[in-house]
Amino acid sequence: MLIGRRIALLYAVTFLLILPVLFRNVRHSAFYLFLDKTVLQELMKNVNSQRIVEAEKYFSSLNNSGVIEHSEAHGNVTSDEAVTVALTIVTVSRNRHEIDSYEPKYLTQTVWKFHSLLEKWHLYSQHLRVHLAICNVDAAARSYHESRALSAFVPMFSRFNETHFSMVHVLEKEKQDYVFCLNASLQAREEAKYIFLVEDDALPTDDIFHVFQRVLLMHAEQSYVLGEFHPQPSDIAFIKFYHPERLLNFISLQPERLPELFSYAVLLSTLLTVVCVVSCGLAATGNVDSLWSKLFLFSVTVMLVCGRPGISEWRRLASPVFYSYTPAPSCCTPAMLFPRPAALLAVSYLSASTCSNNFGKDSVLDQMLEDMRMRAYLVQPNTFTHIGLYSSLRQRIVDPFIV
Repeated sequence: MLIGRRIALLYAVTFLLILPVLFRNVRHSAFYLFLDKTVLQELMKNVNSQRIVEAEKYFSSLNNSGVIEHSEAHGNVTSDEAVTVALTIVTVSRNRHEIDSYEPKYLTQTVWKFHSLLEKWHLYSQHLRVHLAICNVDAAARSYHESRALSAFVPMFSRFNETHFSMVHVLEKEKQDYVFCLNASLQAREEAKYIFLVEDDALPTDDIFHVFQRVLLMHAEQSYVLGEFHPQPSDIAFIKFYHPERLLNFISLQPERLPELFSYAVLLSTLLTVVCVVSCGLAATGNVDSLWSKLFLFSVTVMLVCGRPGISEWRRLASPVFYSYTPAPSCCTPAMLFPRPAALLAVSYLSASTCSNNFGKDSVLDQMLEDMRMRAYLVQPNTFTHIGLYSSLRQRIVDPFIV
């Protein structure tokens, strides 16, 4: 009876006090406070504006110092020892909309974050050389002033020299832009072993290059399985570094999700059982198996209401060693790493396919995996934040809960 009361108290304190405080700002948890779309939109715009100020201040300081260098990160290693990566930001103007007068300046933020991180990264990198570039696919490239201003700091190549009026489907235009940037990156950096294509509204996290280097060395350059290193996999088509958080919860068809849920629940319920036995005594606890079962149910509930993205943050706080590397689900291309042979194949395959309603470039890439018997992987938690409230594809403000 005493144990039953204590478990009831545990439920009350956990779900009414502790978790609502800890997870009130965690998206896709049951305790997220910002449930009104208008309020969330304004919050996102305010945070976006703060980043713009910080980014413009950074580039202004570079101009004032007279030091304007194209970003390249490398360690004190020879070119033969370093893995060379062409990191290209795909961009199109977000300022031609007629929704309002707000200029989101996603490209400015993303270039700022990559540029500043690369400035620090070259002090730590021992195995990685990164070349940053902008790929401007705007139909009126010359009037895309934001990209032209940033070209003083980062090399830029443009798909169009004159204003271009596209007659193809918007998803086909997006696919053609992607092919152009992928191919241009291959040609611009013939020594690059990998092409990392990032869309301009994908903002990298501070640990992106630490995670990126570990993924390359442990999974792409060679595979590490059951404590042993194996030769470089030849069937990797691409590695995703971002997937929408709303699609990352425990209840999923992805094979690793439910085992992960039950593993967390087993660990938490075992710890709580030990605490209960130690604090109450074995005699007062009664049937330990029954107690563990009740606490296991409690632990499963905790994991589900907190949400997998929020629970997975422990990996980010701990170390890049703990980031997971699993088969990639379908959908979405904000941050994609292609080994060079796969990039060449993707250019050919995408060029031979036509996109239309409900069949975008991500669907073509999924089809390529099946046809070519290749594999794709996802790194979790996300090393990018999707900040694209203003959609260039839909020409409107998107639902903030799906950004």
